[in-house]
Amino acid sequence: MAWLLFLLGFLCAPLAWGGGIDLNTATLVELDTLPGIGPAKAQAILDWRHQNGSFKTVDQLEDVPGIGPATLAQVRDLVTIGGGTAASEPAPAPAPAPAPVSAPTPSPTPPAVASGRVNINTASAAELENLPGIGPSKATAIVDDRTANGAFGSCQDLGRVAGIGPATIANLGAACVTQ
Repeated sequence: MAWLLFLLGFLCAPLAWGGGIDLNTATLVELDTLPGIGPAKAQAILDWRHQNGSFKTVDQLEDVPGIGPATLAQVRDLVTIGGGTAASEPAPAPAPAPAPVSAPTPSPTPPAVASGRVNINTASAAELENLPGIGPSKATAIVDDRTANGAFGSCQDLGRVAGIGPATIANLGAACVTQ
């Protein structure tokens, strides 16, 4: 128990001697002793200081990612702003950025265009233009209708789209599918 009190006293000594921890010279270990500041926020403070230079006001702590008004209120009376240079302890290198993770391709959705057939429920306007008798304006109208009214139950349902009549539907033949 005595060693714990000694350690606590040692860590808090800068507060008693100098009136607080100087944001412009504090090390990661010193910043980590502040309430509400763990290793990650301490590193964020060091990173901010490295990128932006010395703190001019304590309120600038709110510019550090992860530090908001509540954390600032906890540490406001425990930190100071000095003009000095940072302590000799080098800031640890930032962790490498995680490798990008590509989103998995959903498997239940069949391709919009497969073996000469176009799925009118998943095809883009450009893909719909592969259907006989469907140009850019009709393709856009199909996509707009599908967005507004939901999927087509059958290719015959294209009749609900303005500009597409029975002759166009009959001309689609086997090229049109809904699944």
